[in-house]
Amino acid sequence: MRFGARIAEVADETSSNSGADVFVATYHDTADRRLARAHIALRRRMRNGTGLWEAEIGGEVLSAPGGPATLPEELAGRLTALLRNRKLEEIVRLRTGTEDVALLEGQHVLRSYENLDTALRDTIAPTREARTRRRAPAIEHVRAYLRAQVAEIERTDPLIRSSDDPDAVHDFRVAVRRMRSVLRSTRELFDEDWLKALREELRWIGGELAAARDLDVLLARLGKEAGSEGAPVVKLLETERRRAWKRARAALSGERYLKLLDRLTAAVDAPPVRQSDLSLEAVARREFKKLDRATRKLGPKASAEQVHRTRILAKRARYAAELAEPVAGKRARRFVKEAKRFQDVVGAHQDAVVAAGKIHGVVDRTKSMESAFVAGRLVERTTALRRKARRELPRAWKRLERQGRKAWASN
Repeated sequence: MRFGARIAEVADETSSNSGADVFVATYHDTADRRLARAHIALRRRMRNGTGLWEAEIGGEVLSAPGGPATLPEELAGRLTALLRNRKLEEIVRLRTGTEDVALLEGQHVLRSYENLDTALRDTIAPTREARTRRRAPAIEHVRAYLRAQVAEIERTDPLIRSSDDPDAVHDFRVAVRRMRSVLRSTRELFDEDWLKALREELRWIGGELAAARDLDVLLARLGKEAGSEGAPVVKLLETERRRAWKRARAALSGERYLKLLDRLTAAVDAPPVRQSDLSLEAVARREFKKLDRATRKLGPKASAEQVHRTRILAKRARYAAELAEPVAGKRARRFVKEAKRFQDVVGAHQDAVVAAGKIHGVVDRTKSMESAFVAGRLVERTTALRRKARRELPRAWKRLERQGRKAWASN
């Protein structure tokens, strides 16, 4: 859904239901437009003499009454990651409910728009970040990469707090993994103690959301494959999922997470560096070589742990290539594209391994013979998926290996 579109729908519904409900809304954001970058619109207007705050988060509108000076706690809590240590400012005043949308200064109309979505994009949409120069020192490319991941955390955090959105949890964890991986692969740049502490905190928050993500993936798969016979096990897993989501939200509400957000801001703005430059292509080549060595050791009887290790190394190689893309261009982009395909294969293998463990885990805590029987059938299906991924792995690796040698071996 487009930025502001759902709030526009709400405004249109209010107008049509009341006949002529014209109102003025004051939109708020931080000075650097963090809410807009996260595709969140926040406004305050009057309804029946009461001030009403409204926030569009993930296409849904949350509302709470409140005065003009302070954002209601109900909404402030959902926007913690974006508003911490930052002041809300009045950005623009718009009048809606007439044939057009008017931009106001006092009571004077500065400009009119056909609809609210267009008005919001024109008046409060953030400016694009300046691209880092190709020949800039490596630290500047790393900072830009980290900045993009922090922005992704700020975008997905309110979604996790407000709804059971599986994509939000996935995207949040990917941003965390990207940061951990790139900080590791460029560790020569940074103070060692600072780096170790930051990566440990990133590992922690990723782990707090891991169970929710694993169960989201498993239940999505079982919804397609388990059918009515799998209902007893699915019910147990759904209970487990609710617990996992509760744990995830508790982590996002804790002081440890808020301190991590401050650390990430500092990492983007002014990281403690030992040196400012190194070859990003050399970093990508080093990560690919590690993946190459590990994958060559995989045989038909390789353990699940060995395949999983290859998956981890493939992610590191991919993220290093993403970091090097502004320098390496098409070579890096082609490698990243093939790495994604390889990750799909080894990821399917790991999903099947995790699924089997989760199914066994929930059933072991019950005494139901029916659940145990169904679980056995479902585990058989995960075994088939593992075998399929194993068959596909050599071909997927051959494609990635070819692209990796084109991209890095001769540089």
